[in-house]
Amino acid sequence: MRPFILTRYHFASLWNWRTSYLARFIEPVAYLLFLSTGLRASLESRTGPYSEFVLAGMVCLLAFRAATASMSDVANDRKWGVFAMYTLQGGSTPGYIASILMFACTVFLGQFILLLLCSLLAFSGALPRPDVLLTQAAVGLLLVVGWCGFGVALGGRVDSYATRDFVVTITSLPVILAAPLFYPIEGGWLQTVAAFNPLTYQVHALRSPTGPWLVTLVVWAIAGIAVAVFSLRRAERLSRER
Repeated sequence: MRPFILTRYHFASLWNWRTSYLARFIEPVAYLLFLSTGLRASLESRTGPYSEFVLAGMVCLLAFRAATASMSDVANDRKWGVFAMYTLQGGSTPGYIASILMFACTVFLGQFILLLLCSLLAFSGALPRPDVLLTQAAVGLLLVVGWCGFGVALGGRVDSYATRDFVVTITSLPVILAAPLFYPIEGGWLQTVAAFNPLTYQVHALRSPTGPWLVTLVVWAIAGIAVAVFSLRRAERLSRER
């Protein structure tokens, strides 16, 4: 039961620090309402139904953001002694990671529902079919688990806000913009960069889900969890930042 108790505290932090967490809900809505609606008219002839195309991209965006959020949560828990107290009371490292994943997956589903509501406004009621939406939500959860695992692993190694902010700054926009989340990437140097971007393949799996792609994403999720467990078991329970 310890992971569920700790998950409750994660949700309490969501409310206690609601002004900080608000950005996690505002950012995807801003991308959807301002960027995607501006691109729709010029791209729909190449992408097909743009609402379906961009929603898959938004799911990948949310999954990637779950990594940076998890990194921050773990770094904060190590700084303020939450992780140390949890382990001193008999909590296991996998149990702690499970609490992070439960919180992240719940937040993702809330963000996904909010995006669907905003899509009704942005695309005049045009939404993907219900079966497509369910597939995107399910596959999105696999992506969240994998990205959260890698975020937790980084959080177990980050000992300062400055380092954490530096990692987020140099990765966020390049990773998001160098993938076909909002627009196709065809030719040029950007396509070369996109070939090394995991989001390129993840968004393709969302748009064309097949058996091999789903197996790959399951492996991605398992790999993320394994890396997280490996990192946290070797991390100091209490970070040195004060």
